[in-house]
Amino acid sequence: MPVIKTFEVKSVKIPAPFERVIRVLLAPDTQDIVKGMSVSHCIISSHSNTDYHKNPGVEMMYIITGYGECHIGKETFPLGPDVLMVVPPEIMHDMINHSDETMKLVAMFIPPETSRQIYERAQKAAQR
Repeated sequence: MPVIKTFEVKSVKIPAPFERVIRVLLAPDTQDIVKGMSVSHCIISSHSNTDYHKNPGVEMMYIITGYGECHIGKETFPLGPDVLMVVPPEIMHDMINHSDETMKLVAMFIPPETSRQIYERAQKAAQR
């Protein structure tokens, strides 16, 4: 498993109002090599956003495509390609894709979350 082909990994589609596709690439329940972090790939639909949420550990998101903004606590920051967003544990945050294209990103969680935790949190938010 030294190479992971992102689009060969099972995806979970999160419905509106937080429409996006998530693929957990590395997590404690998906492999045995990497223990200290989880990595997921996310594609946020154009003019969509994530829910306002917090994580028990650090979450880092590296933006590949798309433009928008994020809220981390009470601050707002612009997002675009080649930007790394770092969110401390237990701090509320979200991401908004303002562009006509999808926002593609890689998210990293330290300490790791399981794929089940990542998928279920996003699915529950869409049901509220």
